Amino acid sequence: MPAFGWKTEVITVKNGSYPSTDKSLLEDVPQETTVHRTRTIEPFAIYNLLRGKKGNAVEVGMSNLKGNPSLFKRISNYLRANFFIPDARVGWNTYAFPKAMKLIKQNKPDIIITTGPPHSTHLMGAKLHELFGITWVADLRDPWTNIYYNQFLNRTQSTIKKDEQLECETLKKASAIIVATPGLKKEFQERVNNIVFIPNGYDETDFSTAETDQPKKFKLAYVGNFKEVQQCEALWKAISNLKSEPDFEREFQLEITGNIAQPIIDSIEKAGIGNFVTILPFVEHKEAIKRMMNANALLLPIPKSANNKNILTGKIFEYLATQRPILSIGPKVGDAAKMLAECQKEQMFDYDDQEGIQAFLLKELIEFRKKKELKKTGNELFKQYSRKGTTRQLVEYIESLQS
Repeated sequence: MPAFGWKTEVITVKNGSYPSTDKSLLEDVPQETTVHRTRTIEPFAIYNLLRGKKGNAVEVGMSNLKGNPSLFKRISNYLRANFFIPDARVGWNTYAFPKAMKLIKQNKPDIIITTGPPHSTHLMGAKLHELFGITWVADLRDPWTNIYYNQFLNRTQSTIKKDEQLECETLKKASAIIVATPGLKKEFQERVNNIVFIPNGYDETDFSTAETDQPKKFKLAYVGNFKEVQQCEALWKAISNLKSEPDFEREFQLEITGNIAQPIIDSIEKAGIGNFVTILPFVEHKEAIKRMMNANALLLPIPKSANNKNILTGKIFEYLATQRPILSIGPKVGDAAKMLAECQKEQMFDYDDQEGIQAFLLKELIEFRKKKELKKTGNELFKQYSRKGTTRQLVEYIESLQS
C-alpha cells in the first residue's frame, strides 16, 4: 500500500501460536510500514503445559481434536469451543484494542481494516468504528461460522447462535466487506452494505529469482501444511497401482514439504507407497518456492468440508505462478476449479476419481521420459493475481469508499 501512496500502520501479536513461523518473510514488510506488536492471551500454551509439552505451538488443521481423543482432549475441546467465541484468539483483543485506540487518537487515520481469521479481530473493528466514526472495512479471508474446523469443535447450540450473531453484526455494521472468494461474496452479499471480492495472490519477485534444476526423476510435489481434511486416498491407490509400470519405482517421487498431519502419514503407509514418498520439514518461503518451481507437477488437494466449493487456498496462486502442471483434487464445480479452467490449467479431479488421477500421472510421466525437462502449462491470466495487482484493487476500493 505505501507504493500506492497510502501510509499504513499494522497492529499484530508478538507471542502468537502457530504450527510454524517463517521470520524470513519479515524482509517483505516495506520500511515505510510501521508494525506495532502487542501481547496476547491464547489457550494453546496452557493446553501444551497441561499435557507436558513446552511452548505455544499448535497442531496442523486441528488434528488433535479428531479421532478418539482422550478425556483431557475432550474437555479441552469443549472449553475452547464454548469459552472462546468466536475463536481462541479473542484474548488478543484485550491488548490490541487499547493500542488501536491510542494510535487512532494520535494519527487520525482515514480507514480501519480488520482482517481474519481470526474473526475475533472484527469485534475490535466494530467498537472502533462506533467510537470514532472512521470508515471500517472487515476483510474475511476465510468463512466465519462455516469455517471447516468448526465441525471438529464440541460447540453447544447457544455457542453456535452467539457466533452467528457476531458474524451478522459484523456484516451489518462494517462500512464494507472484503472476501477472498466469489463463493463467500455470494454467501454474504444479502447481509452487507458493500462487498467486494479481492483474491489472495503471489509475489512476482519470488518467482523471478527462483532457481531451477534439471530433473533426474519425475517429482510430484506438495508444499505447505497438509491437513487431515485433505486426505488423498484415491491418489495413494493410483500410485500403488502404477508400481507395476516399467521403471515407475525408479522414476517417480512424491515430495511433501511442510507440517503434515499424522493420519496422512498413516494412510500413505497403509497404501504401501511409503518408498515413493519423501516427507521433508517446514522450510522458509524462498526455499518453498524453489521446490515448487523444481517440481514436474504440483499437488493441490482441496479440503473435504462443507461449502468447500467456496475454497480458494492461498497456495493456488503460487502454484499458478510456477506454470507447472497441477494435479487438483476437489469439487469439480467450485471457485478453485473455475479459476484453474480460466487459466487453462489441468482439470480438477473428484476425490474418488482414482482412474482419472492415475491417467494424469501416467501421461505426465510418459512426457517426462521423452524430454526430461520441466514443462509449463496454462495461459498468462494468472498474472492478474500478483500482489501488486491485488493491492491496486484494494486501494481503488477503499478510495471509492472515501469519495
